[in-house]
Amino acid sequence: MKKSKLLGLLGLDKIIESLQKLLEVRIAMIREEIEEKIAEKLAKLLPLLLVFASLTLLILFGSLTLAFYLTEIMASYVYGFGIVALIYLLLTVSFFILKDSKFLKKVFSDSISKPTKEE
Repeated sequence: MKKSKLLGLLGLDKIIESLQKLLEVRIAMIREEIEEKIAEKLAKLLPLLLVFASLTLLILFGSLTLAFYLTEIMASYVYGFGIVALIYLLLTVSFFILKDSKFLKKVFSDSISKPTKEE
Protein backbone atom coordinates (compact mmCIF):
# COMPACT_ATOMS: atom_id res chain seq x y z
CA MET A 1 0.00 0.00 0.00
CA LYS A 2 2.87 2.37 0.80
CA LYS A 3 4.31 1.65 -2.62
CA SER A 4 1.10 2.68 -4.43
CA LYS A 5 0.89 5.91 -2.36
CA LEU A 6 4.48 6.71 -3.20
CA LEU A 7 3.82 6.06 -6.89
CA GLY A 8 0.70 8.25 -6.68
CA LEU A 9 2.60 11.08 -5.08
CA LEU A 10 5.32 10.99 -7.65
CA GLY A 11 2.78 10.65 -10.53
CA LEU A 12 4.41 7.46 -11.68
CA ASP A 13 1.16 5.51 -11.66
CA LYS A 14 -0.21 7.72 -14.46
CA ILE A 15 3.03 7.41 -16.39
CA ILE A 16 2.94 3.63 -16.05
CA GLU A 17 -0.71 3.53 -17.20
CA SER A 18 0.14 5.75 -20.17
CA LEU A 19 3.05 3.54 -21.10
CA GLN A 20 0.87 0.43 -20.84
CA LYS A 21 -1.79 1.99 -23.09
CA LEU A 22 0.88 3.14 -25.53
CA LEU A 23 2.32 -0.37 -25.63
CA GLU A 24 -1.12 -1.90 -26.21
CA VAL A 25 -1.82 0.53 -29.06
CA ARG A 26 1.56 -0.17 -30.62
CA ILE A 27 0.99 -3.94 -30.42
CA ALA A 28 -2.42 -3.51 -32.05
CA MET A 29 -0.87 -1.44 -34.85
CA ILE A 30 1.84 -4.03 -35.47
CA ARG A 31 -0.79 -6.80 -35.52
CA GLU A 32 -2.82 -4.86 -38.12
CA GLU A 33 0.27 -4.30 -40.28
CA ILE A 34 1.08 -8.00 -40.19
CA GLU A 35 -2.50 -8.94 -41.08
CA GLU A 36 -2.47 -6.48 -44.01
CA LYS A 37 0.81 -7.86 -45.33
CA ILE A 38 -0.43 -11.45 -45.08
CA ALA A 39 -3.65 -10.54 -46.88
CA GLU A 40 -1.67 -8.77 -49.60
CA LYS A 41 0.64 -11.75 -50.10
CA LEU A 42 -2.30 -14.15 -50.23
CA ALA A 43 -4.03 -11.93 -52.77
CA LYS A 44 -0.95 -12.26 -54.98
CA LEU A 45 -0.43 -15.97 -54.28
CA LEU A 46 -3.94 -17.30 -54.92
CA PRO A 47 -4.11 -16.30 -58.61
CA LEU A 48 -0.68 -17.84 -59.13
CA LEU A 49 -1.90 -21.07 -57.55
CA LEU A 50 -4.92 -21.09 -59.86
CA VAL A 51 -2.67 -20.58 -62.88
CA PHE A 52 -0.38 -23.37 -61.66
CA ALA A 53 -3.33 -25.74 -61.19
CA SER A 54 -4.72 -24.90 -64.63
CA LEU A 55 -1.32 -25.38 -66.24
CA THR A 56 -0.92 -28.74 -64.51
CA LEU A 57 -4.28 -29.91 -65.84
CA LEU A 58 -3.41 -28.61 -69.31
CA ILE A 59 -0.16 -30.59 -69.33
CA LEU A 60 -1.89 -33.72 -67.98
CA PHE A 61 -4.73 -33.74 -70.50
CA GLY A 62 -2.44 -32.61 -73.32
CA SER A 63 -0.17 -35.55 -72.57
CA LEU A 64 -3.07 -37.97 -72.54
CA THR A 65 -4.38 -36.54 -75.81
CA LEU A 66 -0.97 -36.87 -77.44
CA ALA A 67 -0.59 -40.42 -76.14
CA PHE A 68 -3.98 -41.49 -77.50
CA TYR A 69 -3.27 -39.76 -80.82
CA LEU A 70 0.04 -41.59 -81.15
CA THR A 71 -1.77 -44.79 -80.19
CA GLU A 72 -4.15 -44.29 -83.11
CA ILE A 73 -1.30 -43.61 -85.53
CA MET A 74 0.86 -46.54 -84.39
CA ALA A 75 -2.02 -48.91 -83.56
CA SER A 76 -0.42 -49.75 -80.20
CA TYR A 77 -1.01 -48.38 -76.72
CA VAL A 78 2.51 -49.34 -75.76
CA TYR A 79 4.10 -47.23 -78.48
CA GLY A 80 1.77 -44.26 -78.00
CA PHE A 81 2.18 -43.97 -74.25
CA GLY A 82 5.81 -45.08 -74.46
CA ILE A 83 6.70 -42.18 -76.76
CA VAL A 84 5.04 -39.70 -74.38
CA ALA A 85 6.93 -41.27 -71.48
CA LEU A 86 10.19 -40.94 -73.43
CA ILE A 87 9.44 -37.26 -74.08
CA TYR A 88 9.04 -36.72 -70.33
CA LEU A 89 12.21 -38.73 -69.67
CA LEU A 90 14.15 -36.54 -72.10
CA LEU A 91 12.74 -33.40 -70.49
CA THR A 92 13.70 -34.65 -67.04
CA VAL A 93 17.25 -35.54 -68.10
CA SER A 94 17.72 -32.19 -69.86
CA PHE A 95 16.44 -30.30 -66.79
CA PHE A 96 18.76 -32.35 -64.60
CA ILE A 97 21.72 -31.49 -66.81
CA LEU A 98 20.76 -27.80 -66.90
CA LYS A 99 20.06 -27.51 -63.18
CA ASP A 100 23.45 -25.92 -62.49
CA SER A 101 23.24 -23.54 -65.44
CA LYS A 102 24.02 -19.96 -64.42
CA PHE A 103 21.70 -18.65 -67.13
CA LEU A 104 18.71 -20.57 -65.77
CA LYS A 105 19.50 -19.53 -62.21
CA LYS A 106 19.56 -15.89 -63.32
CA VAL A 107 16.26 -16.27 -65.21
CA PHE A 108 14.55 -17.91 -62.24
CA SER A 109 15.94 -15.47 -59.70
CA ASP A 110 14.84 -12.53 -61.87
CA SER A 111 11.35 -13.99 -62.28
CA ILE A 112 11.07 -14.55 -58.54
CA SER A 113 12.38 -11.14 -57.51
CA LYS A 114 10.35 -9.26 -60.15
CA PRO A 115 6.97 -9.52 -58.33
CA THR A 116 8.53 -8.31 -55.09
CA LYS A 117 10.03 -5.24 -56.81
CA GLU A 118 6.55 -4.09 -57.88
CA GLU A 119 5.59 -3.32 -54.29
